[in-house]
Amino acid sequence: MDRSHFDTLLKRSPLLAGMDYSIRETLAARFVQHPFKSGEPIIRAGDTGRYLGMLLEGNAIVQARRDDKAYTVEILEPGRIFGEIAFFDAQSPRTADVIGTMPGVAALLPYRAYDELVRMGDPAAEVLEKNVLDILSKRIQATNERLAELLEATRQGTFLSTLRRLFGVRS
Repeated sequence: MDRSHFDTLLKRSPLLAGMDYSIRETLAARFVQHPFKSGEPIIRAGDTGRYLGMLLEGNAIVQARRDDKAYTVEILEPGRIFGEIAFFDAQSPRTADVIGTMPGVAALLPYRAYDELVRMGDPAAEVLEKNVLDILSKRIQATNERLAELLEATRQGTFLSTLRRLFGVRS
């Protein structure tokens, strides 16, 4: 993908779209392209890489591992961010695998590029932090709602039907 198309997709993403023009330009210039294929890991659990990722094209799944089993915990579509825990916390390794389910492109912001903005006192760093926190807040709220539905369904004996509805499976 050429840089112009990459920048256009990036600037329209939920992470950058509502930003002031100059801040959006400052941040977009620091993201790098990461094309991936179906079945190819974008992030591996346990890795120590520090970059914030955002899906621009294609789809991916987030898989948590327990022993030798992998559990899909989320499906990512364009605009979704990933890798934020290890990005902001140098002590945390990657907590899940992110694997492409079709060919696509992710945008990756290396931590060193973000840290440079912080050290320069550039307002783009603070705006990025706020936008990531807003996205994470919405994700936590949605997760809490799903968990409450599952708990209620367990009490009412309709757990399986609730799981089917949440994951779009028809009986």
